[in-house]
Amino acid sequence: MNNLIDSHVNFGHELLKNSVSDICKEALENNIERILNINSNIFEFQKDFELIKDFDFVDITVGHHPNNTTDINSKEIERHLIKNIKNHKDRIVGIGETGLDYYYNIPKNKQIESFEAHLDVASYYKLASVIHMRDAENDMIEILRKYSKKLNNILIHCFTGSKEFAKKCIDLDCFFSLSGIITFKNALSLRETIKLLPLERIIFETDSPYLTPDPFRGKINKPSYLKVIIEKYSRITGNDYTKICKISTNNYKKLFKIND
Repeated sequence: MNNLIDSHVNFGHELLKNSVSDICKEALENNIERILNINSNIFEFQKDFELIKDFDFVDITVGHHPNNTTDINSKEIERHLIKNIKNHKDRIVGIGETGLDYYYNIPKNKQIESFEAHLDVASYYKLASVIHMRDAENDMIEILRKYSKKLNNILIHCFTGSKEFAKKCIDLDCFFSLSGIITFKNALSLRETIKLLPLERIIFETDSPYLTPDPFRGKINKPSYLKVIIEKYSRITGNDYTKICKISTNNYKKLFKIND
């Protein structure tokens, strides 16, 4: 049996929040041994936690997505992060989703302030950082270099960066999470880039309900589709599927300090 881990599910999303029990049951039936529930709006952390509190194989993060940073300052973000970590230290395994997203017109200075507040807290509590990056490679690398000596573990979630960005992240000992995007027909460049990534730094995610992999495009994504992504990665890189399952599961546990 190949036990898998889905490292990014948005259970708080409208499409998932009323089906958490069914999704978790189906995941277990498909050999998903752990799931990471991602909090991306710090004001909704408690709601996100309530959804998964009865499922001990579901981990959770706490964080504020860069696209949500317009109406909150970094001090407030830091205060909310610390409060939730203290209240739920037995379940929170990482800080995020945080990062930089320059695709939309969100002030860059607000995003950077928020991102650095997250990294300060992650550093202090020795928690992994779950990082979102879109159209912001240069600023992302500059900030990660500044914090890399202090940070515990860095995860580039849903990696879609360039080869140059990949190499710089490898130099910083980052982990990389790969999603259904690697199965998309137009992802030729990404499929070449992920061949550069060290096996000991790879984990996998669905980003459910988003980014449904081929051949299920058009359906709501769910953890049970994770196998499709890992099978695609195995074919792209010429690796044995069972080997990749084992390595990626161990990588997740190392990254988030999960002790079985």
